[in-house]
Amino acid sequence: MSNIAVLGTLYGDEGKGRIVHYMSKDYDWVIRFNGGANAGHTIYRMINGERKKYIHNLLPSFDWTKPNQKAFLAQRMVIDLEQLYNEIHAIEIDIFKTTEKPCNGCVAKRVYVDPDAFVVLPKHKEEDKAKNGHIGSTNRGIGPAYKDKVNRSGKRVKDLIKENNRAAWNLKRMGVQFKHALELRDEFENSNLLFEGAQGAMIDLNHGVYPFVSCSDTTIGGIYSSGFAWVKLDKVYGITKAYMTKVGEGPFPTELFGDEAENLRKIGGEYGATTGRPRRIGWLDLPMLKYACAKSGITDLIVTKMDILYGMDSVPVCSAYDKEPVSASNFYDTKCQYLKMPGWNEPYDDTSKSFLNFIGSYAGCPVNMISCGVSDEDIFGITIPNKR
Repeated sequence: MSNIAVLGTLYGDEGKGRIVHYMSKDYDWVIRFNGGANAGHTIYRMINGERKKYIHNLLPSFDWTKPNQKAFLAQRMVIDLEQLYNEIHAIEIDIFKTTEKPCNGCVAKRVYVDPDAFVVLPKHKEEDKAKNGHIGSTNRGIGPAYKDKVNRSGKRVKDLIKENNRAAWNLKRMGVQFKHALELRDEFENSNLLFEGAQGAMIDLNHGVYPFVSCSDTTIGGIYSSGFAWVKLDKVYGITKAYMTKVGEGPFPTELFGDEAENLRKIGGEYGATTGRPRRIGWLDLPMLKYACAKSGITDLIVTKMDILYGMDSVPVCSAYDKEPVSASNFYDTKCQYLKMPGWNEPYDDTSKSFLNFIGSYAGCPVNMISCGVSDEDIFGITIPNKR
């Protein structure tokens, strides 16, 4: 059996959902282990010869066109059951519209939810909106739900099932199954597992740029604390763009401003999948990437959006700080030293190879794959030596 994880390396929005969906063809289960409906994972699927865009907020990025593939929402998530119902229902309606065949729970019956996961309630979303914080909240109630969990006043999925909550009842009626991870352990142990992370290492509650962080564990530790401590991971893939983006306030040493930032934002379509908010833009920060890989347990890197930088004479990267970061506090008030790498015009020409090799060597993790465009044909598996 093969088990892997796909994690965000920096501030999130790196393209994890698309990569997970692409890689999932070789896996029996795709497992979301952290976060909630704040995560907007964008996926493109070919349906009857037409490329269609889907955004998964809670659903793992599993390929529901593959009839034997299953999805699991694990215990460390905070789950808005109404949102989950709406996501599944919208997909099943779309399947009916495009195939003219009744779905009858064809997606729902392959979605499993751990009853020990905590839930997001309407009051949590109202609290989120009322606070209107500067951290970068999506107003989906994620932070307040985690706060209630820590305060021992939260509710779990199993509590709403006992209360005959309407959303829980609707999910059961459509075919969603509520199973603890240990109930499925035998099946998990005889399956190929793909763990999908939300957000990125630099907004991890413990290792990120506190207080501008999420409320969940975005690193490899989140997998183990979600009830999968017995799983051995063969690879941990870290996703990073060829440049950087960030939502919300907090340190961003390589941030760009003015026309330079706006042009890159427009070319890259850098607007939140869930909120539509424009993302902050900057050059790739290699000291931050190296720190994130070490904290996250990354073994291999995948670089996305290589095509957005096509045609540039040179591509700047931050290659050093005044002091090597050993703590997230080192990303505040630091000075970047830049190196200009030769630009490229193709996803895998000599200059892009040089760029990718430099990234892998610096971070201590080889670049295993690159991504351009939105179709599966634009994802390339590569082999680049990791020489330090």
